[in-house]
Amino acid sequence: MRKISILIIVGFLILSCKNTVEQPEIIPDQTVQLTLKNDSLEKEIVLLKSLNDSLVKLSLIEENLWFDKDFNGSNLTRQGITNPEEFVENALRKRNDLIPFEAVLGGTMNYGKIQLLGNKWIIADYSDGHIQGRSIYEYRIDDKKALTFKILASNDTE
Repeated sequence: MRKISILIIVGFLILSCKNTVEQPEIIPDQTVQLTLKNDSLEKEIVLLKSLNDSLVKLSLIEENLWFDKDFNGSNLTRQGITNPEEFVENALRKRNDLIPFEAVLGGTMNYGKIQLLGNKWIIADYSDGHIQGRSIYEYRIDDKKALTFKILASNDTE
């Protein structure tokens, strides 16, 4: 008898537990409006992602505001050098002997950021991992496309 009454109670509980949460009726016009709004928002997301990607790419481009290739680099381009900034930068990078500080603790002094300042000067920072500094150099090019550099000013930022 006890088993029967338990089965009846369990059966009653199972039958009485039905999904009582009713879904609100969506009017067909609302469905169309929500679908259109969703499509519009998805298009907006695609556009915003595209704009964000473009801004990220632009932020990665380093622009030298101190050197204009067509104006400041005209002397170099007349001599057949197509990319004056790269030409001068690479020439200086080969001249670690122009770094006015000695490396310490077994390090090696190397140039970091180099930027041309007009058609006569260049600024460069350098470091060996322990000490660092910055110098302004004057540069000149001869008829054989050889660059010479002269240190104008330096400071160390230990």
